[in-house]
Amino acid sequence: MSRFLLIAFILILFTGCRKNEHIADDRYALLSIVPVVNTDEATIAHHQSYINLFKIGIQVTNSYGTELYFPYTKNLLLSNSDKWVLSKPVCLSVIQAKIYAYYPYTSSEESISGIGETAFVFINIPKEQAMASQTDYMYASQSTYLPNGNEPIYYANPNVTLELSHALSLISFVIFKEDFSGPGELSNIEISDKSNLSGLTINGSGGEKLSMRLANGNIINGSTSSKISVNSVQNSITETVDPGVDEAQLKTMVNGYMYVVPALFLDRSNVQFALTIDNKVYTITHTGEGELRWIKGYQYIYKLRLTATALTIVGIIITDWDVNYSGEIILR
Repeated sequence: MSRFLLIAFILILFTGCRKNEHIADDRYALLSIVPVVNTDEATIAHHQSYINLFKIGIQVTNSYGTELYFPYTKNLLLSNSDKWVLSKPVCLSVIQAKIYAYYPYTSSEESISGIGETAFVFINIPKEQAMASQTDYMYASQSTYLPNGNEPIYYANPNVTLELSHALSLISFVIFKEDFSGPGELSNIEISDKSNLSGLTINGSGGEKLSMRLANGNIINGSTSSKISVNSVQNSITETVDPGVDEAQLKTMVNGYMYVVPALFLDRSNVQFALTIDNKVYTITHTGEGELRWIKGYQYIYKLRLTATALTIVGIIITDWDVNYSGEIILR
């Protein structure tokens, strides 16, 4: 198969994927990719309406994910300028293909390693970061030309709709004031785990770097941390009544959020939130008993009540991602 692919690659260079004396039939077509965001996971900055701003890394392999379709298809750039275009054309033949993708794109060859099912890209999740600097890491692994279908990607199906999913969990907070006279300026959010072996993960201090697998979005390696935080939230708490439990409404009322590596906490009472409001730190212990799991692609909305003396959890909603946030958001 490798020899056949090499011959096909040479033909592409000279024929532009068109039939001529070297090609006996019309069983060749240029690969076209249009990305979409998983509709069950549309998130704050990366809702479908923003997708034309994406810079996406693309790897094209055989249908088994064991060999590159062509030697140059390890790390292509997919970007939009009136239409979606790959940085180099890929000519599909009778050989079925599989597409692996990641967001945001990196041109550094040192940042992506492996092929197909073993491919991963290094990611950056520091212990502390600014609110608007958080990165929503995404991935895709698809061997069909539609996300929900069974038709393979090859010359007869060259136009692919590629569905991107989220590799991280989204922890968000909706806060309302009750008998609170201050302006309610939220500036910092911290999550901590008081257990001996924390469930929180950040960049590695040494050894294997924090990485995302392209095949399934799993986050590997890195180091545990007792706490993580975001600063420069710059959000004003304005709600004065309990907003209820309607998911659609709560998603439009988020005061601050944090992307975290999917986590398992054996005892949820060890998990604490510390929010700085009007320069005062309010610390909350997670409610309930038993283990707590934050799963990739899910949004966890913590509804909080702020009074003159305390901040308390009054509800937890687990849902798909679709949030509006009133602070500054920078797409990365």
